Amino acid sequence: MKSMTKVLVAGALVTGFGLGWAAKGDEAVVSAQAFKPFMMKRIYTGDDGLSHVEQVELNAQSVLEKVTGAVVSVSQPGSFSDWHVGPTRRYIINLTGGGQLEVAEGKVDLSPGTVEYIDDLTGKGHTTANVGQEPRVSIHLQFEDQQQIIGPIGQK
Repeated sequence: MKSMTKVLVAGALVTGFGLGWAAKGDEAVVSAQAFKPFMMKRIYTGDDGLSHVEQVELNAQSVLEKVTGAVVSVSQPGSFSDWHVGPTRRYIINLTGGGQLEVAEGKVDLSPGTVEYIDDLTGKGHTTANVGQEPRVSIHLQFEDQQQIIGPIGQK
């Protein structure tokens, strides 16, 4: 069963990053001048007890997390989840639909191909909505290590 989980997780990561790359369309021309790093949105609890967002580059030096499971989530258009904290630390890879979070800085759009790093396990939390016209399909990858890192880790 463990090998099946590894296959599912690997497939989910490849699919998510592939969709993110494909979503760039004509902008994805590879050249030294045009290189644009792949960024993920980290949602974390600040010292003020509120959830915040920061952009973290996803590359070979990024924080690597051991994943223990994968779940596919489908939310219908118009669905809304009021203020809540993340149930566990996880990556969320958005495949379809128009997601939107609200954090201390305001609303954060989650288009297909984006990756979220959910790390706000305490405090006020965030809201989640499907603002698109189609179901939002996402893959949730839960981390083995559930120790929360407080505060920003990326560069603003």
